[in-house]
Amino acid sequence: MHILVVNDDGPPCNRLSPYIRPFVNALEDAGHLVSVAIPAASRSWIGKAHLIEASLKATYVPPNAFLDDGTWDANYHHHTDSTPNENQNDWVVITNGTPASCTQLGLFNLFAERGPIDLVISGPNHGRNASTIYNLSSGTVGGALEAATCGKRGIAVSFGSKDPQPIEIIRAAARLSVKVILHLYRNWDERVELYNLNVPMREDVESRPVRYTRALPYYWSKGCLYTELSSNGEKMVNGDAAHAQVNGTSKAVNGTAAAHSGLKERSFAWSADLSDMKKNLQSSEEGTDAHTVLNGSTSVTPWLANFSHIPGLDGSLELDE
Repeated sequence: MHILVVNDDGPPCNRLSPYIRPFVNALEDAGHLVSVAIPAASRSWIGKAHLIEASLKATYVPPNAFLDDGTWDANYHHHTDSTPNENQNDWVVITNGTPASCTQLGLFNLFAERGPIDLVISGPNHGRNASTIYNLSSGTVGGALEAATCGKRGIAVSFGSKDPQPIEIIRAAARLSVKVILHLYRNWDERVELYNLNVPMREDVESRPVRYTRALPYYWSKGCLYTELSSNGEKMVNGDAAHAQVNGTSKAVNGTAAAHSGLKERSFAWSADLSDMKKNLQSSEEGTDAHTVLNGSTSVTPWLANFSHIPGLDGSLELDE
């Protein structure tokens, strides 16, 4: 099987993207032809975005040229024994790339000489993608959604921990993922356009159950993602902007007004506080993706890549007087 692998965590990196290399190795060990197209930088929480009008650059990098910090040795070819066909196994790194654009380029532009792609795998994500909040935000899920909108089968894969893991646990999760992926591909339900796979990171993962699940519905109860900054760039304690009247013009103390225009400005920084969400995920009901993976089993969630119609809401809309 020819498999395209994309991700949202970027090139192999001990801190941000520690799972992709062992996963690709496991796919290749299982006999699959693997083509890899990944963003040059982390694109987490970007969903199925394309950066409109951004120029994309594809760099072909030998897998062994990647360094532990997510960079690569640009001169790797110059001090190794090169052959004319050596770049056939190169990974492609996309500058300004997103998971969705990596899927697009991978399917239609980058690997034509390797034959048709049978399956797109997005991931493995560095952490879980369980519950609607994560699923609708996830770049990993976005890469698989892009595959579905291109008429290809897609599977999003997430390894359920951001904590450093022993290589034995990572390899076990990779081996199990490959088995589940092959089973899903061979027994693909024609009602399904993509699957979301969440794998817990534990030594006995290969002996634990694999369960079909549904996505846990979750909604923000408060602003949890951004914190307001003071005028000196420090985070505000309570998140409320303080204001002062200067010459009759309202100016924000935390950001100050634009000096040339007198327009009020406020500054915000990404500062995700997910503590409430984590508590809710811990108490999620049985049968959901969150409950399943948090309780040590592998979660497989089948999806359609659309916003499904609500039955009964059809025809003319009668407006209120």
